[in-house]
Amino acid sequence: MRFHLHKIFSRCAALGIVLATIQTASAESASVSAPVVLTNAAQVRALTPAEAVKKIPVRLRGVVLEKNAANSFSILDETAGLYVECSPDLLSKFKSHDLIEVEGVSNPGKFAPYLDARSVRKLGAGTVPAPRLASRDDLLSGQMDAQWIEVVGVVRRAQPGWHVLDLEVDLENGVGRMLVHFPDGSGLNITVDSTVQFQGLCFYQFNKARQLLRPYLSIPAGGRIVVTVPATTNLSVLPVHSIESLTQFNPGQSYVHRVRVRGVVVHSEPGEGFWIRGGGHGLHVVCDGPEPLEAGAEVDVFGFLSHGEYGPMLEDAIFQKTGKTHVVQPIHLNKAAQALDYDSDLVECEAVIQEQWPALDGCRLKLSDGDTEFPAVLRLTNHNDNVFPQRWLPGARVRVAGICSVGVLSKSLAPGTMEPQLFQIQLRSPADMVVLQPPSWWTSQHVAWLLGAAALMLLLAVGVIVWISRRHLRQQAIERMKSEAEFSAVWNERNRMAREMHDTLAQGLSAISMQLEVVKRELSPEAKAREPLEVARSLARANMTEARNAIWNVRAQVLETGDLATALDDILRNLTEGTETKRELRVRGKLRRLPPVTENNLLRIGQEAIANAAKYAQAKNILVALDFEARQLRLSVSDDGKGFNVQSPPPSEGGFGLTGMRERAEQLHAEFSVTSEPGEGTIVTLVLPLLMDDRH
Repeated sequence: MRFHLHKIFSRCAALGIVLATIQTASAESASVSAPVVLTNAAQVRALTPAEAVKKIPVRLRGVVLEKNAANSFSILDETAGLYVECSPDLLSKFKSHDLIEVEGVSNPGKFAPYLDARSVRKLGAGTVPAPRLASRDDLLSGQMDAQWIEVVGVVRRAQPGWHVLDLEVDLENGVGRMLVHFPDGSGLNITVDSTVQFQGLCFYQFNKARQLLRPYLSIPAGGRIVVTVPATTNLSVLPVHSIESLTQFNPGQSYVHRVRVRGVVVHSEPGEGFWIRGGGHGLHVVCDGPEPLEAGAEVDVFGFLSHGEYGPMLEDAIFQKTGKTHVVQPIHLNKAAQALDYDSDLVECEAVIQEQWPALDGCRLKLSDGDTEFPAVLRLTNHNDNVFPQRWLPGARVRVAGICSVGVLSKSLAPGTMEPQLFQIQLRSPADMVVLQPPSWWTSQHVAWLLGAAALMLLLAVGVIVWISRRHLRQQAIERMKSEAEFSAVWNERNRMAREMHDTLAQGLSAISMQLEVVKRELSPEAKAREPLEVARSLARANMTEARNAIWNVRAQVLETGDLATALDDILRNLTEGTETKRELRVRGKLRRLPPVTENNLLRIGQEAIANAAKYAQAKNILVALDFEARQLRLSVSDDGKGFNVQSPPPSEGGFGLTGMRERAEQLHAEFSVTSEPGEGTIVTLVLPLLMDDRH
């Protein structure tokens, strides 16, 4: 029995644990699925864009600060202000300064998160709390978006709009300038240079990257606007400050409000204001005047001090003409570096143009006086569209005039004097650049052109020379081909004649000689016919020898089977064989074949020189030298014979002599020389230039 009870209790306990677990899980699931509701403005403002885009539910209570026609309003609860967008029907259920309860979802916005309202319930009248005095850090951080704040500033610009008056205010706390927007029907007469206390909603101008540009103050209807220090209505009572004294140390001087200066206009530029000179100093004045001032007009200028690149300037200025007109002359500078002492003034100096190049707004030049380089600018306007006069060439010496703008390369981090380091001249028109001396013709560009022209002419000359040379070579080749053709025809005919002579005359004489030899053997030694028979036999042999020599002279057969060196060696051997004369053939260089006409003439010249040395000079030694050089062929035949007088050489006996050798050398366009003295031997030399085709 106890066992069963225990079993029942155990089952009941287990069932209870299961039920408890199910209830706990259901509670956790319900808590997870239930949406988180934001209940104040600070929670919405704390969302990141990634969180706000999830449309998190929002329910909050606050006072309506401002309604506008753009279906939006601003609400302020105990934590912060918040921008709200809603439909027109929801916007009609309440008015400004009502206490409402609004429900909706979060929206990331384009700069700060805000609330998309889905329902609005009016709870009654609300109380607008005191605004927060915005500090410099508050405004610059962007945290004041949609917040109820108070600022104090000096009005710099007042521009009426559609049911609004836009003010640009220079804040006294040093933030800078901000735009103030409030209804035009407020009845307030706010003038420039008034010190005003504003209470309103702060918003921001921003870019597409959600980055703030500057604060913007919207004054709701009935908002508090208090003019604490009215502007001076009679500007003529303002003291005249010298340009030099502006922003200088003065314990009793404040530059928050307008200051008055007097000067003579030296130049005006649409969109940039004008420049004046007073007391030997220049000043840049920025104003909204539509028409440029004429140079020389004396003006009283009323404007707000600002800091330029190096010196002060006046912004948001107005001016009054005094009626006086002065002649404006630029300050002449002996050295360009003196321009550092004349910021915002009209100056002139002499310099040399180094470079010039076009720009989107005009043209740029780099000038130098030999010691200092500086830029000059001519900006495009309606009256100087031709921005680059042809006389403005690099190297030209010019007199340049214009407005001097002084600057520094880098700003020092320590207190003390900041020395000016650079300047720029802004030309008023092309007439401010007067060419005193044109550039030398010998500029780098002209030298480059001249060198290019010279190189082109040289190339043309080389081309002409190459063309003429090739034409000459072609003519020589044609002439040589013609000569070779003629020589080939003559050569073939001579070979034919030589063959005929060999086959008829030489063979016939040989047969006659043989028959006479047979007859001689048949006769008895005592026969009377033996003597005339011997004479006939000798004549036959002599005529056969002459026939063979004639055949050899007609046909250089050895050239058909060998080269020039081999032919000369055969001639040398044939003419000295059986004699006491020593012979030598020396060949130097790479032995190569030459055209047939050339080889035949060389062979005949060498043959004649060898024959003269062997037959007539009574030489004991004959040296034939054949030198193949790179550009020429040298043939020389030297002997140690009896020699002769070159001026009166002996007549040729059977050969063609020196005259024939010279004629053949002339046909080859070769140099021919003979060196000899009686008893000193003889040297015959021929030097033949080789054409390109002959060297291969």
